[in-house]
Amino acid sequence: MKRPIIIILISYIIGILGGLYIKSIAFFCFILIIAISIFCIRKINNKYFRFLRRFLKKYTELLILISMTFGFLYTNILEQKYDTIYEAEEEIAEHCIVIAEKEPKEYKDLYKVKVINSKNSARNGTKLYIRVNKQANIEVGDMLVIDGTYDEPDVARNERGFNYKEYLKTLEIYGTVEINHYKVIKKGRINKLILYTARLKEILKSNISKVIKKEENKNLLIAMILGDTEDLSEELKTDFLNSNLYHILSVSGGQVSNIIIGITILFRLLKIHKKIMDALCIVILIEFMFLTGLTPSIIRACIMCIISLISGLIIRRYDIANSLGISLLIILINNPFAINSLSVLLSYFGFLGIIVLGSFTIKKVNKVIKNNILRYILNIIISSVAAQIFIFPIILYVFGTISLTFIFSNLLIIPLSTIITIIGLFIMICPLQIFCVIEPLIEITINIVGFFSNIGISKIYCIIPNIKEIIIYYVISIYLYYMIRRDYIYKIKHFFRKYKKIIVLILVLSIGISFIYKNIPKDLYINFIDVGQGDSTLITTQYNKKILIDGGGSEFGSTFDVGEKTLLPYLLKKKIHKLDYVIISHFDSDHVGGILTILEELNVKQVLIPKQVEYSENYNKFLAIIKKRKIKVKIVGEGNTINLDKNTCLDIIWPEEKQIADNVLNNNSMIVRLCYKSFKMIFTGDIEEIAEQKLLQKYENTEKLTADILKVAHHGSKSSSIAEFLEKVNPKIAVIGVGKNNKFGHPNAGVLDRLSMLRNKNI
Repeated sequence: MKRPIIIILISYIIGILGGLYIKSIAFFCFILIIAISIFCIRKINNKYFRFLRRFLKKYTELLILISMTFGFLYTNILEQKYDTIYEAEEEIAEHCIVIAEKEPKEYKDLYKVKVINSKNSARNGTKLYIRVNKQANIEVGDMLVIDGTYDEPDVARNERGFNYKEYLKTLEIYGTVEINHYKVIKKGRINKLILYTARLKEILKSNISKVIKKEENKNLLIAMILGDTEDLSEELKTDFLNSNLYHILSVSGGQVSNIIIGITILFRLLKIHKKIMDALCIVILIEFMFLTGLTPSIIRACIMCIISLISGLIIRRYDIANSLGISLLIILINNPFAINSLSVLLSYFGFLGIIVLGSFTIKKVNKVIKNNILRYILNIIISSVAAQIFIFPIILYVFGTISLTFIFSNLLIIPLSTIITIIGLFIMICPLQIFCVIEPLIEITINIVGFFSNIGISKIYCIIPNIKEIIIYYVISIYLYYMIRRDYIYKIKHFFRKYKKIIVLILVLSIGISFIYKNIPKDLYINFIDVGQGDSTLITTQYNKKILIDGGGSEFGSTFDVGEKTLLPYLLKKKIHKLDYVIISHFDSDHVGGILTILEELNVKQVLIPKQVEYSENYNKFLAIIKKRKIKVKIVGEGNTINLDKNTCLDIIWPEEKQIADNVLNNNSMIVRLCYKSFKMIFTGDIEEIAEQKLLQKYENTEKLTADILKVAHHGSKSSSIAEFLEKVNPKIAVIGVGKNNKFGHPNAGVLDRLSMLRNKNI
C-alpha cells in the first residue's frame, strides 16, 4: 500500500458516518459486503478491475474492515454516553476545573469546565459550559464547587435549522449549567501546560499593548495572530464576515505560514543552524496550537508543518497527502463528531481545493509568467478561487450566501495580513517601539474590510442546496478536474458535438416538465416557524403561492436578529426567494422584527398591513424599507378578501374602521381567516379580551369565527383567549407561538386549562 493512512482514514470516516446516521446491525452487513466485494475484485481476472487490483494489496480488506468497525463502534459508544448525560437529573452539584478562558455573551459569560467529581459517575471527565454572571471572578485553572440547573442542548427546531446539540458534540461539550452558586476552592489545579499557556498568552497580549496604542488596532492584531476575537467589536467582526475575510481572524494555514516565515527570519538573523532551527520550530508550533485553542484548522496546519519539518530532519520525502490524512485522523480519533464541524469542513476542503486545483493551475501559470510580482498576484487569485470552488457548496449550505468580491478583497488583504502577522510576531517576542509602523497597516486593513463589507455584491443571499445537490456538484467537479488533468477535455467537446441535439431535447423536456409540475395543483401546506418568543407562519397554496404571516423578532434588549439568523435561512432552505404576500398583523417587535430582514433581502410582491393609528419605531423602519425596495403595500381591514387562487382566499375580519383605543397595537391586530375548500384557520395576532368580546358581538349570528385551527392570541397570555371566544371558534387544533423558558410565563396556565376543557368537551 502506497498510502495506508489514507485508506485507514477513509474507512474510519465511513465507519463514523455509519455510526452517526445508520446506527443499526445493517451497517455491519454493509461493511461485510464491502469486504467481500474487495476480496472478489482482487480475484476476478478482468481488465475492468485491473486498476482496483493494483490499489488493493495484501491485507487491505482487513485494514478497511477494522477501521470501519472501529469508527462505527467508537461513535456509538460516545453517542450512548451523551444520551446518558442528557437523561440525567436537571439539578446538579459538581466539582470541576475551568479549562478555557471565558466566552463573553450578551447577559452572562460562558466558561468551559471539566467535571472531576460528580454524584453521577457518567459525568466524571466530561466537559460542560457553565453560565455565570459577568461579575464572576473566575480564571483558567480554578477548581470550583458548583450547583445549578443542567440544560440539555436544543436540537434543530425548524426544518434543516441549526442543531445546537450536534454543534456542541463537535466541541466535546455535554450541555450547559445555569449556575445558582459557585465557590472557588483551589487555584491553578489544571494541567501545568494549559496553565502555562494561558499565562504566556496574557504576556504576549500585554507585549502587543506596549506597542499598539489604539484599542481597536490592538484587538485586531491579537485576533489575526492568536485567533482571540473576545475583545473585537461586533461591528468589525460583522464587516470581516460580510466581506468574506473572516478567515483572517480564524487562525489557519496562512497564519501558520506567516509565523514560520517570521521565525525563520529571526533565527537566520541569529545564525542558528537549520536543523536546530527546524527542531525549535516544531516546539513553537506545538505551543502555538495550545495558544490558539487547538481548533481544527490550526491542528491541520501545524501538524502538516511539523511532519514537513520532521521529514527534513530525518531526510525523508514529504508526502502532502499522508500529512493531511494524519492530521485529520488525529482530529477524528480525538472526537469523531468533529466530522460535522464547520471548521473541519472548511479547513480541509479549502486546503484540498488549493493543493488539487490550485497547485495544478499555479504550475502551468508559473511556466508562462516570468514577472515575480505578477506571478505572486496570480498565485493569490488562483489559490483563493481554488479554495472557494471546493468550499462554495458548504458556505452556501450553512450561510446561504455567496460573494462576488472575494478575489479582490483577498488580493488586497492577504499581502497586508502577511506583513502584519510577521511584524506582530516580532512585537510579541520583543515589544520595541520601532514596530509601531504596523499600526497604519492595521488601519488600512480595517478600512479595506469596511469598504468591501458595504458593497452589496459582497454578500448575496441565495437558495440553499440540499445534500443531494451538493454531492452532484462535487461529482461533476471531480469528473471535470480529472478530464482536464488528463488532457481529455477534447472528449467532452466531442461528446457534446455528437449528442448536442439529444442534450438540447433533454434540457427542453426537463424545463417543460418542471413548468408543468409547478402548475399542477397540490395540497395546502401550513408551516409554523419556531422564531422564539413570537409568531411566524408560512402558507403554500395548491398553486404554489407563498404567504408569510408575521416574522417573529428579537426579545427586548437582545441583539439577536431573528430575521437574519432564523427566518431568512428557513425560507432559503425551502428554496423560497419570492413571496407573493407578506402579512404583518401589527408592529410589535415579536411579530415584525424578522419581517424587516425579509423585506430587505427577498423579492416580496405585496405587503398587507392594518390601518395604523399609533406610529412606532418599527413602523418607521418598515416605511423606509418599502420605499427603498419599492414594495407594494395595501392597508386592509374588516370586510376585505384576498383571493389567492382557485380554492384559497384570505378573509380579513379585524380590525374594524373605528379602532379600539385601549392597547392600540395589540387590540387592532389584523385577524386573518384562511379558507381552503372546507378548511378554515384563524390568525389572531395579539388581540386581548376587549377585542375578543367585540368580535363575539359582531359575528354572533355567523360562522365567520369558526375554524379548524386557531393561532392562539397573544402567545397564550392571560389577557386573551376567553372561554366564550374559544367556544365560538371551536378549533380542533390550537397553536401557540412562544419562546422556550420565556420571561413572560407564556402560555398562561388558565389559557391551557380552557383549551383542555374545550378539547374534552368535543371528545
